[in-house]
Amino acid sequence: MKSTARILGLRLDANDPWLPPMTITSLDFETANRSRVSICAAGIAVFENGNLTETNHWLVRPPSGHGWFLPEFTEDCHGLTWFDVQDAPEFSAIAPELLERLTRADVVIAHNAQFDIGALRATLDHFGLRCPEFDYLCTYRVAERLWPDLPNHQLNTLAAHIGHEFHHHHAQADAEAVGRVLLAMMKHVSANTPRELLKDAGMVPGRYRQQVV
Repeated sequence: MKSTARILGLRLDANDPWLPPMTITSLDFETANRSRVSICAAGIAVFENGNLTETNHWLVRPPSGHGWFLPEFTEDCHGLTWFDVQDAPEFSAIAPELLERLTRADVVIAHNAQFDIGALRATLDHFGLRCPEFDYLCTYRVAERLWPDLPNHQLNTLAAHIGHEFHHHHAQADAEAVGRVLLAMMKHVSANTPRELLKDAGMVPGRYRQQVV
């Protein structure tokens, strides 16, 4: 699969030889409300050597006690309601497939990773599930360092900046857009890997670890 975008006069081409020989998995969650356990949709996009090779999207039924849908989320954000997810699996059912994509990656990425990683941690803890450690980075924080003159660093703003059109607040579409933004930032600073990008921005990757109770 080939994807192109234009950014600051540079052509971003997924077949360019500079792209990294590594696996990047992009992650996005949508929630029904402010509870981090209320995941109602999950999306991933896997990039192998800079090429989008896999996407997945799951509707998820929040567990009992966390399944109320706030109007501000339903009407102004992802548009999902209880009727969309009432017959969907709970997170525990999709966890093995999703976690396998995360833990096989060289790095996991998310936009506002504090939210997505926090939701993952809280939901795994709720269901008593374990997850191996993995490295991750936040494209929002990197973009703040790399493109400080943008009006904001929301995902839709960054996607417009690199010429990528997508359906905002759809978990799978968001996950793909995050990957496209990362590749564009790497191209912009001639970084061969996400870690080189972080180094250029004066940052280090985060490390997902579950707390031992």
